[in-house]
Amino acid sequence: MSSRSLNIEEWKKTSAYSEELLDEVLPVPQEKRVLGTPSNFAIWFTCNFAITTMLAGMFMIPGLDLKTALLAIIAGSFVGAMPLVLIGIIGQKTGLVTMVACRATFGPKGAIIPSVANAMTLIAWSWSQAALAGIALNEVSVRLIGFDNETIYILLTEAVVLVIALYAIKGVSLFEKVAMFLVAAIIGAVIIKAFTHYGISDIFDIERDPLGKMSAMAAFDIAVTMALAWTPMVADYNRNCKSLKAVVVGTGVGYTVGTIFSMGTGALLICMILVKGGVITYEPSEVFSEVGFGLAGAVLIFISIIAANVMNIYSSSMSILNVFPRLPYRKLAVAVGIVCMLGAAFSGILDSFLDFISVIAALFMPIFAIMIADYFVVKKQKIDVEAVVFPERNDSYAYYKGVNIVAVIVFCVAAAFAALFTWWCPIAVSVTIPTFLIAFVLYVVLMKII
Repeated sequence: MSSRSLNIEEWKKTSAYSEELLDEVLPVPQEKRVLGTPSNFAIWFTCNFAITTMLAGMFMIPGLDLKTALLAIIAGSFVGAMPLVLIGIIGQKTGLVTMVACRATFGPKGAIIPSVANAMTLIAWSWSQAALAGIALNEVSVRLIGFDNETIYILLTEAVVLVIALYAIKGVSLFEKVAMFLVAAIIGAVIIKAFTHYGISDIFDIERDPLGKMSAMAAFDIAVTMALAWTPMVADYNRNCKSLKAVVVGTGVGYTVGTIFSMGTGALLICMILVKGGVITYEPSEVFSEVGFGLAGAVLIFISIIAANVMNIYSSSMSILNVFPRLPYRKLAVAVGIVCMLGAAFSGILDSFLDFISVIAALFMPIFAIMIADYFVVKKQKIDVEAVVFPERNDSYAYYKGVNIVAVIVFCVAAAFAALFTWWCPIAVSVTIPTFLIAFVLYVVLMKII
């Protein structure tokens, strides 16, 4: 009998339970959770050393001086970690992946909207990151053996990612622990060289370019948005946390520290190039080569992208499973992996990287503001998990024909606000925080009225 024809308690007693646990969107019970604080810290620390995070820091210089950039990164990382941790708590409390938990807020059919948006966004992230890994590996290949073919190295990167992703949370957890130490060692070496060979005062004395397009608020928004990019998948991993401490410390501290070091190192690398009088480039493998870390930089780029893309494939598969729950995880992960391979090789997404980040902010800040308001204020942290998982048997969250119209309306209003003041009428202050407050307050008020 299929696990989906049983209720949760009956399913726990079946022989398929232990085998299906990591591949299903069904809730993970407390006794089967595998992540403690150190393991969860390793996941969230390492994933933020993805070269796309570092690249975001690079783009801040020379539009900003290093001190201003670091302050914006630190402030944005702390603010961005808040919704990340809160959604993580929902995952730990319910045992559900993010997009299944979303059913309680948007309704079982309404949750299709964020699920599709999340799957598409994660696949696009995978494209951009794999493209950077392919470029880095190809540069090393040209230097060492004279072989030049970026496409092959992009496909190789995504193939390694897919193999690890097939082992779901076990594969993610193991790889992130190993990667954390390698990444930390390379970043540590870069920082030490920056302050011993280039000089702290020289690096911090670099003045901002008045013609640069980057502002302090724009840098702050970028730092916040990088957290939003991870928020759709945070419950996918935190549902495996043994305790609330593993969520708050592992996710909150791991993410914040990882992002500050990663994005800050990106900004620092550009400053090192400026101090030595080099030509600024924003192609990561060339940046590392300019400061004497060509091979080490390629290793860092490859490892960090594997770490991030494993999570992307796993979580995009979870989002698709929320829409099509009868699909087998492993076959779905293979299909997603193939799409990621082709997209990374042929999409050209790197040409629109900063625009892509802006789209994420407009899409996901309203979604998670609404989820947080619904769970912590409207529902007061009480969710009928079985009604969420089996909506065909229990209509507690059916709303109107499976859609919470209030949540959809609030999402549209807040997303339109974010888009308006990001692209058409740019403002000098942060858009992300007002967007969050509009979605949060408007949802609570309307739900209380209705």
